[in-house]
Amino acid sequence: MYDLFAQLYGAPLYKILGGGDPVITTDITISVDYIDKMVADSLAAVERGFESLKIKVGKDSELDVERVKAVYAAVEDRALIRVDANQAWTAKQAVFAIQTLENAGVRMELVEQPVRAQDLEGMRYVTERVHTPIMADESVFGPTQVIELIRMRAADIINIKLMKTGGISNALHIADIAAMHGIECMIGCMVETSISVAAAAHIAVAKSDVITKVDLDGPSLCKFNPVDGGVLFNDSEISVTDAPGLGIREIRGLEPIVV
Repeated sequence: MYDLFAQLYGAPLYKILGGGDPVITTDITISVDYIDKMVADSLAAVERGFESLKIKVGKDSELDVERVKAVYAAVEDRALIRVDANQAWTAKQAVFAIQTLENAGVRMELVEQPVRAQDLEGMRYVTERVHTPIMADESVFGPTQVIELIRMRAADIINIKLMKTGGISNALHIADIAAMHGIECMIGCMVETSISVAAAAHIAVAKSDVITKVDLDGPSLCKFNPVDGGVLFNDSEISVTDAPGLGIREIRGLEPIVV
């Protein structure tokens, strides 16, 4: 609907939504693995030009500390570190892990969803006890949850994902609510191709006053790009064109498999 509306007026969606700088920069995900593999993957990402790394961690908080330390030591002066716990820790484990890393001199840009999504009290417990900004992801699906999260002061940053919010409208509502309260947002994605990530990129450009961080690495992790036209994904750099709507001209399918 948004794509068609912007096409009706012959303008790219980001301009319909308010305009902005059509070039943004994304981080890239480093999956949880053996420490040596994570370090190698991080160094490879930096060589490709990524200046922000989202480090996935697991359920062993002590091992997670060693993972993050090792990656940070390898890329300290070349890339920012974002840590994503994916709800894996308890509140006390989160405080232990984050404070241990802080005391070791590891500078993290943020820690994402350290505790279970429903545990807003746990989120607040962590946020109050660490210096590193805490970002809510699975705890926030829609505007109502954002309001409650802000009321409780349970997080410092909100991660907006179109697949969570149910589309562009709620994503815009969340961004506007966060802006009213002076809360930063990240625009993120799930396991998506450049079709839906293109829409997220347009929102990131139009709402850059509140969406200060970008995690739209889905297309960079895909084997091929199924889209002709649309947003241009060049490793860490994402460029939004001035083509009408989302700019997508065609969606190419896979070749049929002959058995």
